[in-house]
Amino acid sequence: MRGKVFLRYTDSMIKVNTKQIKEYERDLKTFANRAYPYATRHTVNTGAFKARELAQGNLRSDMVLRNKFTEKSIRVDKTRTLAVSRQAATVGSIADYLETQEFGGTETSSSGKGVAIATSYSAGQEGQRPRTRLPRRPNKMGNIQLQKRRKGGSSRKQQNFIAVQQAAKSGQKFIYLDLGRRRGIFRVTGGKRKPKLKMVQDLTRSSVTIPKSPWLAPAVKDTEKYIPGIYLDALKFQLQRNKLFR
Repeated sequence: MRGKVFLRYTDSMIKVNTKQIKEYERDLKTFANRAYPYATRHTVNTGAFKARELAQGNLRSDMVLRNKFTEKSIRVDKTRTLAVSRQAATVGSIADYLETQEFGGTETSSSGKGVAIATSYSAGQEGQRPRTRLPRRPNKMGNIQLQKRRKGGSSRKQQNFIAVQQAAKSGQKFIYLDLGRRRGIFRVTGGKRKPKLKMVQDLTRSSVTIPKSPWLAPAVKDTEKYIPGIYLDALKFQLQRNKLFR
């Protein structure tokens, strides 16, 4: 797996203590010892895929997803060995930004103009904080095209005024403005005579601290309750397969 390794399922997580499971374990180890590693391997892998399923559900319910790739980026590396002590399935994501969501981190601007943060207006939710939708397609940073500004005005206020007037006259939809305390990409609306501005991408901050928002650890924790049932079915299957089921 090309991405980051977050958490692992191992055979040590399927040590459960129920009478029926203990009986199945004893029978399988006694009469078909070669089949026992298949049961543990199946349990480890099935548990990992269950964690993946739950993690994807956490992303859908708790986050504003960028695209379908975010869900699909969660991968499972199955264990293939029959050496029980080395069986380990890995659950993780190939998307770097999901690692940041899981553990927290800092995003820093590489362009020097600030980290782009989509506003609620960009998603059609003006005044709502935080926004709960993705920005509309034209307002996404990758779809915004800015024209080169003409020089003019001795102060920042004059420069911004001229830039807005020029944008309105030329029909330009987006402009970059530095207002002093705030800077960002603005959408120009309202026509040539009375142009209005709506910020769609806030570029005020050069870096942004992203708090922890775990999506995988809770999924792994929730998967633990499924493990006994998965393990029981795996033992039973191997006993039936080897015609040892009583």
